[in-house]
Formats: sequence, structure tokens, C-alpha cells
Amino acid sequence: MINEYISLQQNINHYSYYVKQLIIGFCEEFQTNKVHSHRLVPVLERLFNKETDKFLSFFKDEKRSVPIQFIHFLSQQGEIIHVGNSYYSLLPERTIKLPDGQYISISALKPPTQNRFGLGQLTDKQLPITLTLNEYIYRPPFEKLLSVYTKKITNNHDIEPKEMMYFTEKGSFKTSTIKNMQEGKFYILYFDREFGNKIKPEKYFAQWKNGEWYVTQIVSNMFVRLRYALRFFGNATLTYQLINHNYGCFEIKLPYSLPREENILLRLIATPNENRWPKSYFTTEDQINNVRSILAYCKLNEEGVVAKNGVLN
Repeated sequence: MINEYISLQQNINHYSYYVKQLIIGFCEEFQTNKVHSHRLVPVLERLFNKETDKFLSFFKDEKRSVPIQFIHFLSQQGEIIHVGNSYYSLLPERTIKLPDGQYISISALKPPTQNRFGLGQLTDKQLPITLTLNEYIYRPPFEKLLSVYTKKITNNHDIEPKEMMYFTEKGSFKTSTIKNMQEGKFYILYFDREFGNKIKPEKYFAQWKNGEWYVTQIVSNMFVRLRYALRFFGNATLTYQLINHNYGCFEIKLPYSLPREENILLRLIATPNENRWPKSYFTTEDQINNVRSILAYCKLNEEGVVAKNGVLN
């Protein structure tokens, strides 16, 4: 199993380098500084048709082709940049300083090193553009996120919720029974809104006050982070597990998929089991302290290191 994930990461890193070289080539050919995805997709389609089932099953979103998913993956990770209207360009190579003081480089235009896990390339050299984790990707603290959403809520809404999610010390629970709401408590509400002949599902941050709902719509890429925040402030204990697979390889087992920001950070130093909503990652022993720091930011507590066939501590 470990070798499958090492091979998967090597393929991802290889294609990351290849896409950047494609962008350079097309920019030179057409005397431009950006490339439309329709020039990249056919090339990737031909290459991916020869790829392993493991690589293709990593990209499970059936609504989008694997090449489109891969390009979006590189854009999310900062290997390339989306400049609008499906055009992509290159970024300068940067180093990111990890919490333990190690440096990794991203957006490099040289062939990837043989990393076992993670898209970032370990380096001893700090580049002129060096970022902290928070400079690389902004992670709204849970307290600030709830404060922003609380200030936006209003009782001006026109439909009743279809389902609601409530939060306790045992976690989060979704129900279609809309009752027993507590004054001042926070919830997530699910609505089905009609647009002509279509139904559009929507999610709202909500508070029950004075016998009615006060709500504001949740920005889609903030939903998972907000749900984590509400679990934490509902006094739920969120934990993860580190499993020692020997040979310096560790698996990170999570109860829920991570917020977008922590997922992007972990993918720099670890390989997820799937692209979209991973709950498991593989990494190396020398990155464990960085993993702990990233997960602690979203209030996850470590259960302890477990051997593949039993408890270590």
C-alpha cells in the first residue's frame, strides 16, 4: 500500500512539472503570458489515458474530467495561477517555511526530486520569496470566522429550512426534524431554493433568537471550516490518529475531511488518499511535527501514535 502512495505522489509531481513546461512552451509559441485550459486538457487526456487505476481513482469528481481536476489541483496548491476565464499562468518559485524550521519550495521549474510524499520539494536554500504558512494561505481562526458570520445574520428570509445541523459535545448531527431549538445557539440550515424548474440547495449559518431564525448564507468554500468551528464551540473533542507503518512512513487518520486550507497545507508534505474529501494522508517521520502544528490550528487533538498492528503509546 505504501508503495502505491509513493508512486501516486511521484506521478503527481511529474505531471505538475510537465504542465508548467507546457505553459512555458505555449507562452513562447503564442507570445503571451497565459494559456487557456483548452490547450492543456487534450495533452493531459492523452497522457492520463495510459495512467494507472490508482492515479485515476484519486480524482473522483465525476462532474469534471481528470485533466480539469488536475489543473485545478495545481492552481489550489500554488504551482500555477488561474488568472480568469480559464487562463493559467506561472508563478515565481517560492519557499515556504514550515513550523519546525524546514523549507520546501513550490512552483519550481526544475524536475521534481524523488519525494516520498507531498507536492512541496524539501530544500536547504531559502529563496527571496519565502512565506510562512499563513502568508501562503490565509486560515481564518475559528473565533474570527464565527464573529464575521454572527454580524451578518438577519431575520429577513423567505423559506423554511429542509434540514438543520446542530452541535453538541458529541459532535454534529443533521436532522429533518426542525424543533427543540435553543435560544442563542448556532445551527447550520439547509434550504432548497427554486429557480424556475430547478432546485438549488443552499446552506445557511443560523441562530435561533426570539422564536425565529436569523440567518446568513454560507460561502461554499467556508462551509467545512465553519462546521469545524461550530463543533469546537459546541465542546466536541476532535481527534486524529497517527499510524506508524514502519520504514519512516506514517498515516494520518481523520474523523472528518479537513477545511480547504489545512488540506492544501498537508498536501505540501503528505499524500492524501483521494483528491476531493480525503480523511487519510501518508507522510514521513520528519514531517510529523509540522503535521501536528497544522492540525492543531483547526483544534484537532492527537490520540497518540499507533503501530500498524497495535498501540505504541
